[in-house]
Amino acid sequence: MRLGRVLIIVSIILILALLALYAFLNLGLTGNGQQAEIQTTDIVIVVQPIGRGSEITAEALGYLAYPTQHTSANMLTDINQAVGRLARYDLEPDQPLLVNMVVNTVEEVATGGSDTSLAIPSGMVAFPIPIDRFSSLAYGLQAGDHVNVIVTLLLTELDPNTQTRLPNHAALLLPPGESVVVAGEGTESQSVQTVPETLSAQVVPGQIPVPYGQLIMDEVSGQPFYVVPSENQRPRLVSQTLLQNIVILHVGDFAPQQVADPSGEGQTVIFTPPDLLTLIVTPQDAVTLNYLLFAGGELTLALRSSTDDSTASTEAVTLEYLLSSYNIPVPSKLPFGLEPRIESLIPPTQQNQQPPAP
Repeated sequence: MRLGRVLIIVSIILILALLALYAFLNLGLTGNGQQAEIQTTDIVIVVQPIGRGSEITAEALGYLAYPTQHTSANMLTDINQAVGRLARYDLEPDQPLLVNMVVNTVEEVATGGSDTSLAIPSGMVAFPIPIDRFSSLAYGLQAGDHVNVIVTLLLTELDPNTQTRLPNHAALLLPPGESVVVAGEGTESQSVQTVPETLSAQVVPGQIPVPYGQLIMDEVSGQPFYVVPSENQRPRLVSQTLLQNIVILHVGDFAPQQVADPSGEGQTVIFTPPDLLTLIVTPQDAVTLNYLLFAGGELTLALRSSTDDSTASTEAVTLEYLLSSYNIPVPSKLPFGLEPRIESLIPPTQQNQQPPAP
């Protein structure tokens, strides 16, 4: 008996809650506190999943009272407008049925675009970038993840007029009519060349071009020296956060690679590590990514927390920033050094050790 009373009380509470919800959705208050009815229009919604290209039935559709002031001409208001027609896209329950979601023929379904385009918000575009094991967090990224995009570039100084890498090569300035000795590949092959009757600056054939240097005066000997670079210019490395809180649309190919099964039983899907990834970005960011890819920039992805929507201001990292921010000293010049001479970093390795004999 006590359980029956509890069930009756719970039922009454549920009925009152439903009545309150109905009054809240369908009735409003005027400025003087009086109730005023909100005008609604019944729109067609999906109540059962409908696959793309499938025929729409009456059982898969229903009605929803929707505020009239928020309805649009694209919303269907009669189930008969859709029954018997085909779904242009995959339709999910509780989704309002719009005019452009239904077609009459299979050919119209094919022209409706891909299902992938439905996942791209208005005003955004999808753009692919190449990835490898390092840049993709050891292939741990998945569709729907939010990431930051980090770009790394090598910058080098150029002559603004010729757009060539500095330093420029120095050429000999030869007066008119002067004869010069030109050396060939061998020590004995030499020839005499006469300079044209005009003043000319040229790199003499058979000679190695000399980089443009700088004239300095030695303080000890008092003799002038012409100093030239000992090697080509070294590019300078810089790394910076390019984009933040970017959504991954897809990882890898949209269609898995398939090959014939040797047993003749059909097609076998081959799973290989993905080599590209598709991001949802603004049109301007897509152009920026396109430029960086063709310019040789390296893009790396950093995975964000699923609950973090914040953005952070980051500082570009250069060698100067690294040394100053992390208090890394420049080693002093000492009268001794390590032996053997070390000119590159040697990663640590561990030799396989055999277990001791019993």
